[in-house]
Amino acid sequence: MDNNGAGHSGRDWAPIVRYSLLGTAACAVVAAGAAAVLFSGQPDGTFWRGVIGAGAGASLVAAPLLALVANERRKFASLRSEVSRLSSTDALTSCLNSGVFANLIDAFRGNSASGGRRQGALLVVEIDDFRAINAKFGHAWGDEVLKSVAGTIKSSVRAGDLVGRIGGEEFGIFLPGTSRENAERVAERIRGTVSDTILEPGARQLPLSVSVGAVLFEDQVEFDDLFRHADDRLSEAKARGRNRIEFAELSDQPEGRPSYDS
Repeated sequence: MDNNGAGHSGRDWAPIVRYSLLGTAACAVVAAGAAAVLFSGQPDGTFWRGVIGAGAGASLVAAPLLALVANERRKFASLRSEVSRLSSTDALTSCLNSGVFANLIDAFRGNSASGGRRQGALLVVEIDDFRAINAKFGHAWGDEVLKSVAGTIKSSVRAGDLVGRIGGEEFGIFLPGTSRENAERVAERIRGTVSDTILEPGARQLPLSVSVGAVLFEDQVEFDDLFRHADDRLSEAKARGRNRIEFAELSDQPEGRPSYDS
């Protein structure tokens, strides 16, 4: 961890050093050039003292000022990056917010349209009895539950998968290019890990579970349609007792309307 931190620190300062050195050199050259014009016709000793002195003086003044400017630019760029990150993620769980999550899925659909049919899966995960958890243990522990489940989800997916918080206690997981077998494995890993998690507020135990609705697709379906089908599966999972997974495969009917088969 320390080595990584040192590497990042070095990369952060490298542009500042480069900007300062180049800027200082430019200022020294300009100052020396101006001095050369000013001292032209003077004896060699006077000429070179004037030129060298002007370049050195400019360097001494410019170097710290340019370093300060470069550092402020770095801070501003970092702040702008952080603002961009915060505007696209949920503050509590650091998952994508619902709007960005949906837009990225539709972008995937648009990009894959020209390359033929591509399969994938959408999972909708809901924390069971979340309102009761808030009522019994308080909203602070409700937030801890959300963060715990979000962490479990993010640790269960691949780097290229998308995880979004799409409702109060509801998360969406988009698995591009996955098979049904892999999607079911991811869903079961999440369900099982959450079920094995027990938080302990005070002297009480807070057992957790989630219900999962999932849909596998192989056609260019928009997010709203995918979500509707996955949400139907989620409702079925809750109706059948919660802490379970319901899966469907989305297919095209002859008349062009999508349907799903369990």
